[in-house]
Amino acid sequence: MAVMILLPNATSGHTSHWIDYPATTHHDALDDDNGDTSYVYTAANLRNITLSYANPSVAEADIASITSVQFQSSGRSTDRSNPSLVDISFAAPTAGFSETCSYDSNGVNYETINGTVRTTSDGSSAWTYSDLENLQMKCTKNGTVQVRLSYLALSVVYVEAVTDNAIFFGTNF
Repeated sequence: MAVMILLPNATSGHTSHWIDYPATTHHDALDDDNGDTSYVYTAANLRNITLSYANPSVAEADIASITSVQFQSSGRSTDRSNPSLVDISFAAPTAGFSETCSYDSNGVNYETINGTVRTTSDGSSAWTYSDLENLQMKCTKNGTVQVRLSYLALSVVYVEAVTDNAIFFGTNF
């Protein structure tokens, strides 16, 4: 099994309620797990942002099958007594699979929260390469305790395609 990481490359939704610091775009603030160096933040209840992801770095011909997709996030509450809640779900290719992430309430450290390993794109259909090209994740703030998110990537586990070199190596030149 091989793994590739898909990083966000576009943002939509209530972007004026999610502030990016100091990056110039929300998705730039979420493309590496670097804590307080760059992040997005909000305390506005029910405000959401939707992230689109870069196309796979592995060619379709090099993938025999896609085993699973899982989100990986890093965030923290700015309140020392209460956690920050964010609902993270798939927005495309099929909307759903919402999970509430409760980020640490110590007000200092970032916490890594990984989503459920999704073996299907919609609950029954196997993942396709086209699904990977159209992935979107939606983050919705739940409550009014400020949250800072510094990372929201997708981990894709896949089986590499086998290339048949037998003919090449058996050929007389």
